[in-house]
Amino acid sequence: MSIEEVLKLPFEMQLVLAAGYMAYRVAVTGLDRNHRTTDVVFQVLTYGLVAYVTYDLAAKVMPLGVAMVSAVTASIVTASIWRKFGRNFFVGILRASKVTRENFSPSTWDHIIQNDQKWAYISVTRDDDVAFESNLQALPEGLPFEPLDLDTDGNVAIYVTRRISAKEEVTDYKIEDVIDKYGRAHLTYIPASRIKAITISLGTDVISSQGEVEGA
Repeated sequence: MSIEEVLKLPFEMQLVLAAGYMAYRVAVTGLDRNHRTTDVVFQVLTYGLVAYVTYDLAAKVMPLGVAMVSAVTASIVTASIWRKFGRNFFVGILRASKVTRENFSPSTWDHIIQNDQKWAYISVTRDDDVAFESNLQALPEGLPFEPLDLDTDGNVAIYVTRRISAKEEVTDYKIEDVIDKYGRAHLTYIPASRIKAITISLGTDVISSQGEVEGA
């Protein structure tokens, strides 16, 4: 369908499609690399239906502009709730019932970075066996891209607080080395094509058998 054809649709249908697509982007951004046309269409229509019902009810008691905003907001809020809680709940039921072990993400890396688990430390080993580490909890607030920058292709950018050479020579960097005397923050970019391994330390409330908090 061309843009000219869309503009010829009834106003309510245009609202449904616009709200549905905005909600769809909220629900699947970072998780849609394998989506087919049918996946997009039906999800847009699903969230658009929420917008349509909301608009139909709101237009009876509210000004037109307010009803439109309410419709778009309702579809986006629905998508946000699904993204934050519904999707994990649904996947959890399937895995708990032994139906599958699939995490329903485009890749395991996507599953890791899309999870809201708190990251405490990250170590990135390059293909030349040089490792770059970042103590995320020790970094000051207000840094650009804090605490680190990632993408779904596997590229990583971190503020390096420790460097380990291929000969296992350790160089620790103070916070002053991350932010120099001129107030410039030094971000190190490591492309996915150069990454050999990534180790992530996650903050948890699990207590080990030694009585220590793991992941601290």
